[in-house]
Amino acid sequence: MARALSTEGFDVVAAARGFTRSHHVAVDVHRLGGGAPVARRLEAAQIILSKFILPRDAGAPPGQMSGLRLGLQEVTRRGLGPAEMSEIARLMRRVVLNGEDPTRIGREVRELRQRFPKIHYCF
Repeated sequence: MARALSTEGFDVVAAARGFTRSHHVAVDVHRLGGGAPVARRLEAAQIILSKFILPRDAGAPPGQMSGLRLGLQEVTRRGLGPAEMSEIARLMRRVVLNGEDPTRIGREVRELRQRFPKIHYCF
C-alpha cells in the first residue's frame, strides 16, 4: 500500500528508506491541508483512516496533525491484495489530489468492498 500511495503522488513517511510490508502506513498530508481535513474528505468517500501526529507536529496546537495513518488489517482480512491496494490508492488520489466528488468515489469504494464479503483471517 505504501508503494501504491507513493506512486499515486502521496508523501509516504520515510519512503526513501524503502517500503515495508507492515499493516500500518503513515502519509504526510500537511501540504494538502493536514490530517483532519484530509481524513474527513476520505471518510466522505467511505475510506476510513486516522489523522496522525508526525514528528513535524512537535509543539503544534492539539488537533493539528500533519499525517494520516492507514491501518490495513481489515482489508487484508477480507482478502484484498496488492492489486486492490493500488486501486484504493487511486481512489484516494482521486479524492484528495484530484478533488473529485467524494460521494461518487464512495460508490466505487462500496463496489470494491462488495467484491470481498468473506473474512479470510481471524482468531
